[in-house]
This record gives sequence, C-alpha cells and structure tokens, in this order.
Amino acid sequence: MAILEVVKHGHPVLVEEVKHVEEIDDEIRTLIDDMIDTMRNGETPAVGLAAPQVGRAMALFVAEPPPDHEGEDAVYQGAVVLINPEIVLGSGHTVVEEGCVSCPGITADVERPARVVIKGLDRDGNEVKLDVDGALARIFQHEVDHLMGKFFFDHINPIKRQLLKSRIRRT
Repeated sequence: MAILEVVKHGHPVLVEEVKHVEEIDDEIRTLIDDMIDTMRNGETPAVGLAAPQVGRAMALFVAEPPPDHEGEDAVYQGAVVLINPEIVLGSGHTVVEEGCVSCPGITADVERPARVVIKGLDRDGNEVKLDVDGALARIFQHEVDHLMGKFFFDHINPIKRQLLKSRIRRT
C-alpha cells in the first residue's frame, strides 16, 4: 500500500465530472487499498476520502468513522468502500462542524440529513445498500459531494461561503 498525494482546493479534478467504475479489477483494488492507507496514515488523517481527492475522477470513496462515534452506524467497524455510490434517501436534520483534507484548516457548521440510505458496490462488485445515521451518514454525504464536484462549504450561506473561500485562497 502507498500514501497518495491529496490534492487541494483549486485543483481541476475536484470539480470534474467523475466517471462510473465499469470494471473492478486489480488496479481499482490497489487504488482502494492506497486510499484507505492515505485516509488512515496520510499527512492529514481523515475519516473519508473520495477518488477525486487523490487525483482520480472516478466514482468511488472510502470511509471510516472515528472509533468513538455514536449512532446506529457504530456497528460499522473498519473501512467502508463504496463504488458508484448513490444516496437514495435522506431524512432528519443535523448541523455539525465539518472540515476537509482538501481544504486544510478550514471548517464550517454544515446542515445535512441525519440519516441516509446509500447504495453502490463494494470492493468485490457486490451490490450494497446501507442505512446509516450519525458520523457515517455525514461522512458518506461529504464524500458523495466530492464525487459531484462540491465541497462542504457549498452547503452554507453564500456570505459565509465567500469568507471561507477567501481564507482558502490565502493559505
């Protein structure tokens, strides 16, 4: 496994349209393993990492909630891999401070659904459908945003968003 370079805000791949993964081969599995290694042991460890954040315009992400997370999703231990993910349902309401390894040092309170149902493929190509709340629901939504060329601050009011973007440009 290898630690991959995490691209920062302003890199073109972060706003590109991602491509669906058509075939899960050894190259994709190696990328997944490297993304998990990067998420856990990179320069800035994270709880999720989308392929665009490591320079790949592909529809896949890895996620791993912190060990002390709460909610019904606490049953999920270890890294979750979702290929070609799609959020099919969101419910409830929560506001939580978020940050991003592609925007180091920048955080904001973000409103999102508290629970999501998401479907996709696992690393072996099996269809999965997960119903999660708590930290994992927020992480999944954050990573799916990256696959759509969005950042967490795209969910806050325009004035605060502009202030954050100006801080990002200065860093």
